[in-house]
Amino acid sequence: MAKTLIEKLCKNDWKYSLTRWFWTTPNYKRYFRHLHIIGKENIPKSGPLIYAANHQNALMDAMAIVSTQKHQTVFVARADIFKKPTIIKLLHFMRILPIYRKRDGGNSYDNNQETFEIVDQVLRAGMVHGIYPEGLFNPRKCLATLQKGVFRTALKAQEAYGNQGGIQIVPVGLNWQNPREHFKDLTVVYGKPIAVAEFFPLYLENPAKAYLNMRERLSHEMRKLMIDIQNETHYEIIENLRETFGYDYAEITNLDPENPKERLEAEQNLVKKLDEIAEKNESKIQELGITLSAYQSGLKDLKIHSRLLRKNKIPWYELLEDFGVLMLGFPIALIGAILGFLPLFFANKYKRLIKDPQFLSSLQYVVGMTVRGLQNFILVVILVLTCKGIIHFVLMLALILYAERIMLFYVQYYKKTIEKYHYFQCLKKNCHVLKDLKTQREQLMTTITN
Repeated sequence: MAKTLIEKLCKNDWKYSLTRWFWTTPNYKRYFRHLHIIGKENIPKSGPLIYAANHQNALMDAMAIVSTQKHQTVFVARADIFKKPTIIKLLHFMRILPIYRKRDGGNSYDNNQETFEIVDQVLRAGMVHGIYPEGLFNPRKCLATLQKGVFRTALKAQEAYGNQGGIQIVPVGLNWQNPREHFKDLTVVYGKPIAVAEFFPLYLENPAKAYLNMRERLSHEMRKLMIDIQNETHYEIIENLRETFGYDYAEITNLDPENPKERLEAEQNLVKKLDEIAEKNESKIQELGITLSAYQSGLKDLKIHSRLLRKNKIPWYELLEDFGVLMLGFPIALIGAILGFLPLFFANKYKRLIKDPQFLSSLQYVVGMTVRGLQNFILVVILVLTCKGIIHFVLMLALILYAERIMLFYVQYYKKTIEKYHYFQCLKKNCHVLKDLKTQREQLMTTITN
């Protein structure tokens, strides 16, 4: 069985390609409001490659790589999900192998030998491997210490290539807006590849030192691709400030907040600045935290978003236009809500079976994709049998495929409009709480920009 599996993973599978391009990837992209890809030009056209990514969201992290590049990548995942024969068969088709942890019991080293050997053969065959070098699920926006497994794997496979060519490690930054919520943003950043051959001579002399040098290099490269909050003590304060003022900081520093690459750069710069403040002046970061807490509490009480405070007035005709758009879009949004009911219902139904929160979004994606696919298939069959012409068919097909997504954008537009209306009312009443909020906002912005 192992030999058959190795043979399968050491070459491209046309069934896997069809499934990915026509089913998995389109559905994965539908899960997000926006899926941004940066640095795709850095990806080598052919293997052997290792994608090394940070790990914040279970199987969804693997899907982020699968859905944003062309290679058929072999991943490893925690062994406790490899229980039922059907699941094992599905995971192997998805090119996912088990990795045993100490907490799973038994001798994890012995249990993992087969997986390590398969990965080694995959790389020696010029194929692609994906790994999370942190070695653990890390929900925080920071890079944990990299484990040496990825370096041991890379250098062992490099033995087949010597000092020239061979394995390249492509660092990947996965930047989730919120890994546990549906219809948020994800920015996938591919860095410049690291040639393992550079470290091979040192590996032959001193493997431990080669692992250490590679870890320092890969850590440095990965940090450039992600939000990396290094101060553990004041992590929550720094993260909340980034989330609240990242957009504004981009504008102030002459970066485009609507451009994913520049927005990420601005937020990285903001985090570095806040890390420095926390390191050099703890009382200052604590004061920022107290002011931020009061500020966020006031925003919640008034039911408004922070960025609205930049406006000194909201014209009544602007609100009228917004409500007009909501009225016009309501029929399509209602159809989208009806079409989205079953995928959401079944995703929530099976949510209680998931004990580990990190798998919730993976469940939503898989269940939603499956139910939505069956539902759309039935609707398209009915449409084919009842359509009254090509124009009617195209319009109804577009409605089936896109009404649910339009509904999700509609819900966001509705929330923004209601927040704008609340802000309009506060301005009209000359609310004293609003005045306090503007003062707090100015204090916070002054501190983080000076």
